[in-house]
Amino acid sequence: MSRTIIHPSALATHADALSTRSNELSIALNAALTDRAQIDDALARLRALVTDVRSVRGLVDGVETPYQMKGGGLGKFGYGDEEDEEAEEDARRRTREGVVGRVARVWETSERVGGKVRRLDGRVERVREAVDRLGEVVEFKNALQAMREAIPKEDWETATRACKRAMDIPSVVIGGAFAARVIPTPADPSPPPVQLDALRTRLLDTFSTEFRAAAEARDEQGTSRFFRLFPLIGAEERGLGVYADFVVTLVKTRGAFTGAAGDATRASSPLYYITNLTTLLESIALIIDQHQPVVEKYYGEGKMRVVVIRLQAEGNKGVKSLVEGWEEERRVGRLISETKQSSFSYLSNPIQYLSVQSTNQGTGQSSGSAPSGAVTSSLAALSSAQHNLANHLPSAATSLLATYAGTSQKRNNAQEEDLAASTASLAEQQGPDPRDVERILGECTALSSRWALYRRFVFDRMLPEEEQIDEAPPQESVALQRSRQAETTDILDGSESRRIIENMLKTYYEPLEAWFLRSSIEKAHKMDTPDLSSQPHISSTVDDTFYLLKLVLNRLISTGNLATLTSMREKISSIIERDYLGVLQKKMDAVYSGAGVGLGFGTGVSSSLAGLTGQSKEGERERRERDLRTSYGVLLNDLDISAQYMDRLIDDLIGSESASQTFLETELSEVEEQMRDLGDLAGRMRVAAKSGLDQLFNQLTRPGLRSLLEDVYRGVSYMLDDDGYAEAEEEDLVRKRFVASWAPLVDGYKDTLTEINYQSFFDMTVETLVRPWEKMVQGMRFTELGAIRFDKDVRAVVNHLSGQTNFGGARSKFIRLQQIATILNLDSDEDPEDFYSSSGIAWRLSKTEYDSIVRLRV
Repeated sequence: MSRTIIHPSALATHADALSTRSNELSIALNAALTDRAQIDDALARLRALVTDVRSVRGLVDGVETPYQMKGGGLGKFGYGDEEDEEAEEDARRRTREGVVGRVARVWETSERVGGKVRRLDGRVERVREAVDRLGEVVEFKNALQAMREAIPKEDWETATRACKRAMDIPSVVIGGAFAARVIPTPADPSPPPVQLDALRTRLLDTFSTEFRAAAEARDEQGTSRFFRLFPLIGAEERGLGVYADFVVTLVKTRGAFTGAAGDATRASSPLYYITNLTTLLESIALIIDQHQPVVEKYYGEGKMRVVVIRLQAEGNKGVKSLVEGWEEERRVGRLISETKQSSFSYLSNPIQYLSVQSTNQGTGQSSGSAPSGAVTSSLAALSSAQHNLANHLPSAATSLLATYAGTSQKRNNAQEEDLAASTASLAEQQGPDPRDVERILGECTALSSRWALYRRFVFDRMLPEEEQIDEAPPQESVALQRSRQAETTDILDGSESRRIIENMLKTYYEPLEAWFLRSSIEKAHKMDTPDLSSQPHISSTVDDTFYLLKLVLNRLISTGNLATLTSMREKISSIIERDYLGVLQKKMDAVYSGAGVGLGFGTGVSSSLAGLTGQSKEGERERRERDLRTSYGVLLNDLDISAQYMDRLIDDLIGSESASQTFLETELSEVEEQMRDLGDLAGRMRVAAKSGLDQLFNQLTRPGLRSLLEDVYRGVSYMLDDDGYAEAEEEDLVRKRFVASWAPLVDGYKDTLTEINYQSFFDMTVETLVRPWEKMVQGMRFTELGAIRFDKDVRAVVNHLSGQTNFGGARSKFIRLQQIATILNLDSDEDPEDFYSSSGIAWRLSKTEYDSIVRLRV
């Protein structure tokens, strides 16, 4: 059944009638509720009447007196109880039936009246909806008419406001049957939605045309006027699109995309591609900086992303053109091919190279020197073989800047060029010229650095304001920040420019940088010159290598690319460990094996010292031992200094601001972690130094310690009486013999080794001395005076050793011996058991050892 639509003119009459009926029903419902109150009052009176009837009945029957009535009614006398109860029950039953009936009738009445009221409310609501819809349709029709009148007058603000009013009308009203009947006219019979869409499209086309015209005319007022009209009629994307077209033309007019258009002469300039890329990215950054406030003012926070995406899409073309032009002009592919031809033969077998070089140039040694072709046994001999190479090293060439060597000076550009030139002319030529590689690396990292700076700028500008994040709840704040960061990062990290830059770094920078570092380390090894005039003795390899390593790491960080940093960190670690630390260890092995011959261990003694006899032979043996100890000490010092340099270099890189200038704040923790991982090389260098120090100690020092205690205690006894004690005090044999025997064992090490290496060497020597001394004591007997003398001997030795160093490590090694002296000097009337438990001494001796020492007293 179709629904009859009431004409708008009759709606008011029907509304009045419905209002009157609603009032009548409300009065009837109130009357019904009043009737319910009357019923309850009647029931109360009826209950009182029943009580009075009972009282009267008792008086009539003579079973109740007035006095008894005061006690509570006829029932108190006990007469007629059954009849009264039946009558009362019957009255209550009739009352209940009457009340229930009346309540039921009242409920039926209220339901009937309530249903009518609800139906009336529904009618009133439908009438109200009809009136509202009528008003919305009239408003929509008026808005369309206002748009038609404003457009010919070019009153775009009025037309925009009218369009916004029309768009605010619900779509169900615009597309409804009522609007379809009253809005179309003979002049425009199309449905209302079609009319609105046509007028809105006409407005948008006009806005776009006028905006482009104002942009071409550089009419800032005109562009601003039409730009802010787009979002009012729900056309934000179109407005941002035409605005992006406008700002892209600004970038183009500033000449940012001319990177590939220069002539060959300009393109050959070292700064040509860097300058053009900088111009391109700065132009885009300047547009973002100037126009972001305008966009966010009219379109809302974060809407600049749409414009940035368009700008970046255009910027990708310029970046691609520049990088491709750079690759072709610089012929980078040729350099990559040439680097693959490098064999790095010296790094593979440095000992063979040194042996051949020593054979060809001669050592200038006496008849006791090693035969031709033998493994070079000392760096002192090696220094004369490489004297001509050393002359090409400037005095400040072996420095890791002033930061890493107290007496060093920073290399200037001229010294770097001299060093590179000398190495290129003297070293074996394999692969490309390192200077060409370094120039390409400089350009490559500069291009990547410009992109990284631009990326960081855009990331910072596209993040939401801190106030907006702070106003959100904590969980929403974190989620909002991560979401915005991900969206902002994707704008650039997902761009074609990022892919081009990363491909350039992976294809060209990484292999060239790895080759440059290996080539530089090889040259540093070849030009190695021990500086025996310095204390401690070190070679030039350390300063040269770490100067170059710092240069490489600074270039790596300046790329601002996390993937490249991670990849190159692994490669640099491998190169340093294999080509630097590994070569030093090979040299140590060569010196170690040569030391065996020089010191008379093995079959080489007769051949090397065959022409010497007597005092000359002993002097030559001591000289060779001194040279070999010096050579080995230089390598140990190189390892120790290298570990210190590595720690300082990593700390300086982490503490500097170079990483924060190119990497995002969210990436700095990963950068620091990668640098820390690279710093683990310092630990490996210390392990290698400790291992080499153990070899040096076992080869040169330990054999001498075996006989030291025997020489010191030859003829010494602690079974002393008064005369023997006086004689021992006068002769002081233990102290004098120890000093005389100790000096040859450690002579020269303090001046040769670094402080850390010497401390380790000294600690090993003392530990090796103390353990046999403790065992020797356990085989002696002590009188009271002998124990006193033993305590003085121990203290004298401790004082002498403590005076040899400034790090105070000797006394801690002698704690057990000093505790033994304390036990031996206990008073005869003192109980050893009580002393052990109540003396308060932190015993290093076990209880078994303590008891055995007590038994040594006579």
